[in-house]
Amino acid sequence: MDNPKNIPNRLIHEKSPYLLQHAYNPVQWFPWGEEAFEKARQENKPVFLSIGYSTCHWCHVMEQESFENEEIAELLNREYICVKVDREERPDVDAVYMSVCQAMNGQGGWPLTILMAPDGKPFFSGTYFPPHARYGSPGLEELLNAAAGQWRTQKERLLESAEQIAAYIKEQAQTGNRAAPGMDTVQQAFRQFADSFDPENGGFGGAPKFPTPHNLIFLMEYGKRTENREALAMAETTLAQMYRGGIFDHIGGGFSRYSTDERWLVPHFEKMLYDNALLAMAYLEAYGQTGRKLYECVARSILQYVERELTDENGGFFCGQDADSDGVEGKYYVFTPEEIKAVLGDEAGEKFCARYGIFPGGNFEGKSIPNLLENEGYEEICVKTCKEACKEACQEIQDFAKLYEYRLRRTRLHKDDKILVSWNGLMICAFAKAGAVLGETGYVDMAVRAEAFIRERLVKDGRLLVRYRDGDAAGEGKLEDYACYSLALLALYRVTFQADYLKRAAAWAELMLEQFFDQENGGCYLYAKDGEQLIVRTKETYDGAMPSGNSVAARVLQQLTQLTGDDEMQQALEKQLYFLAGSMAGYPSGHSYALLTIMDVLYPTKELICTLSSAVAGEERRKLLAQLGYLEETVPGLAVLVKTEENGQELCKLVPYTRDYPMPETGAQFYLCVGSECRQPTAEFGEVLRWLGETAADK
Repeated sequence: MDNPKNIPNRLIHEKSPYLLQHAYNPVQWFPWGEEAFEKARQENKPVFLSIGYSTCHWCHVMEQESFENEEIAELLNREYICVKVDREERPDVDAVYMSVCQAMNGQGGWPLTILMAPDGKPFFSGTYFPPHARYGSPGLEELLNAAAGQWRTQKERLLESAEQIAAYIKEQAQTGNRAAPGMDTVQQAFRQFADSFDPENGGFGGAPKFPTPHNLIFLMEYGKRTENREALAMAETTLAQMYRGGIFDHIGGGFSRYSTDERWLVPHFEKMLYDNALLAMAYLEAYGQTGRKLYECVARSILQYVERELTDENGGFFCGQDADSDGVEGKYYVFTPEEIKAVLGDEAGEKFCARYGIFPGGNFEGKSIPNLLENEGYEEICVKTCKEACKEACQEIQDFAKLYEYRLRRTRLHKDDKILVSWNGLMICAFAKAGAVLGETGYVDMAVRAEAFIRERLVKDGRLLVRYRDGDAAGEGKLEDYACYSLALLALYRVTFQADYLKRAAAWAELMLEQFFDQENGGCYLYAKDGEQLIVRTKETYDGAMPSGNSVAARVLQQLTQLTGDDEMQQALEKQLYFLAGSMAGYPSGHSYALLTIMDVLYPTKELICTLSSAVAGEERRKLLAQLGYLEETVPGLAVLVKTEENGQELCKLVPYTRDYPMPETGAQFYLCVGSECRQPTAEFGEVLRWLGETAADK
């Protein structure tokens, strides 16, 4: 990353780990901003835009091959104004120009390479380029020379092309159908998943395979509501096979981003916070439905990994870890039999190697990625490596601890220690769900600390920022920040029943509607109406590795509508779902997270109000609230409100109809409504459980 003169460029003043990785490139990078575009206008140069992120393997490759190459750097500096963007800090910029790349090339990815006019309108797009032509792929140097020549001799033609591309992207962003959300769309999504399902290895389609946990959560929810065993079986097979494969880090916990093969054996080794947040929720959902210890143990392993590897001392969660160590992808994670035996001893080492597929020659570049793909006893093994599930002092736990400590002595992986509001929101949801499903307050405490981190460090003048790093918070909050943070607050309400979380979730959702929502057509824009305006204001609906901001916003609006009965939220929810249903035409399986909300509104809802006397205190109160939180996470369509003497006044402001529910002098009183039918109040919690069991057919 060093240039010979060791003189930093403008990125040295940034906080993003990705931008700082490029601060000593000989390329004279600018961060995204008016300074770069004004210089391009003054010098009559096109802009070379490169977008990536710090744990991206091919971003590192392109840097080493091209951006550290003196000849290519000289060409870039002479003919272009060069701009670097961290896609995680600027998801709006990334989304706009990724849509350009996909429209022009039919696909996209990172690093993202854009050539554009000084007004930001693009005339060329691509992803990774080698420094010189290779195997039929154009080289970056040749491309840059050709484009620079065209800019000098055919500038008007390039500008006309840029105008046409920008106009097309804008037209696509504004085009949208509205449709009534219906069960036929949900069923079509299920059929699309079934058609592409890999029954042997789990997952969908061929290599590469991505976990995409929200697809699995959809299948489990669909299976539960429709009693479709095939849907649950697809999710379970995938969850089990992913755990068995090398995409799961059997030594340190957590999942890599994707598998390069169809068996989940060889991953692309980077680990991302959002993947692990969503996967934890998927495994917890599976455990809640089936009770299989396998899913509990994998969820715990993910959360343990996040707690010890990706958690800031003040409670926030970091973005992720790199795939490369000493410049070699996967080096940190692989072993030889000799290494294992040196750490565990010959007998225990041989047993471990046989169990985890570690053999001479290996399964990855001469070494082995630990995996259980050939071991049919994987479920028992998983339980024996989970101290919460293993009832005895299991040798496996001690072996893993030794190997983990041994691995820590290797060259450590680069860690992207940015703290993003949106990704933290998802991780808060995961820890809160774990607290509810597993009944452990320690997980809830992790969620509470992380939310406090956002509240104290990532809010300015009543608005959300995007990222925090090294004492600095910056960036205008985008839709995904507002949606994911609101969802996190709702998750905390659902596990703690503290009215303040519900109050703040409603307030942030109202601000989200004010700044991002299209009142006429439905749908939320990617960035705020008073934010920096790019060449187009897009609405993202497709669920990629993360659910889209619009899908999460719909979930927030549905939960708030059900909990509070607010008319404005209800109207916004209806517009949002009509917008999302219209965007799903032909490919509903690409919108699985939105389909969760559509199922919520299509099936009868269940509302349970518990009025709780102050006489119910201490362990008795904690146990009852834990039971209510568990129900809310495991019973489809159930929303729970808890009214106490402490929160009664606040709750009545948020949910006016709760004024009609009197406080009992002793014990608790339960009021359950299913759809439009309400049951007789009862003081017996067992009666509530019986009623909820009777409604199973109305899932």
